[in-house]
Amino acid sequence: MNNILYGLFFIGSLSACSGNGDMSISVTDSDDEYEFVAKYDKAKTQRVQDFINVKMAPAKSVKGDHIDITTKLNDNTEFELEEYEGKVRIKLDKGANSEASYHRVKAMCEGVKQIIQDK
Repeated sequence: MNNILYGLFFIGSLSACSGNGDMSISVTDSDDEYEFVAKYDKAKTQRVQDFINVKMAPAKSVKGDHIDITTKLNDNTEFELEEYEGKVRIKLDKGANSEASYHRVKAMCEGVKQIIQDK
């Protein structure tokens, strides 16, 4: 029995050391707002930024080492975007947006999550 527990502990320790130790994803989806916050490998920053820009199109692309904006897309979706190297925060006020806008931002965040979790 101890060997099994030791084996599980060892496998868990290896997984924790696999390069995702600094990765965290938090989603808050309340009646009033949707918020996605993630910390990830800095090497994925450009991929995350490129993906967000594609999803925001045809709105103006955002680029830079530090982005902190409230943006309004062509379909009137309005949300806050804060991005640093290896970190992103996206927040949508549900009262100020339509159900379609909520689903658009949520889908964008799911895509960002996939990029972050991709090894």
